[in-house]
Amino acid sequence: MTLAQERAGIRAGVAAARANTLRRDLNSLETQRRQIQVLNTLERRGARPATKGRGLWNPAAAGVGGGVASPLTEQTKVVGADTVPDRDYWPDLVLTSSDGIFTYEVPPVKTLKLKDANEADVIVNLAQPVAP
Repeated sequence: MTLAQERAGIRAGVAAARANTLRRDLNSLETQRRQIQVLNTLERRGARPATKGRGLWNPAAAGVGGGVASPLTEQTKVVGADTVPDRDYWPDLVLTSSDGIFTYEVPPVKTLKLKDANEADVIVNLAQPVAP
């Protein structure tokens, strides 16, 4: 046996001893032993015979429901010679960069005016943002 083979054998033995110790140490930290659980057995598909159901029909709930028809289209308005989105804005919000050098004035949107696919007006009211 050469010196390299002897060292490889020692290395393998030390690694195996450490692996067993690590596993044993980790298991000793667990205070409650694992409980083996059995999986629930499910019925085979089609094993149960068909059954009849019964329900009550409510004519009031059977009509066309309310709601918004997709897609929504933002409305526009003409201001001077320009066509702009039909929105209302909160007072300008002044944002300052973290170093204080730059400031930005941002007009936060207050109200959006939209139309849905059924040509019904949809108004979206947004909350006033708080300065950071």
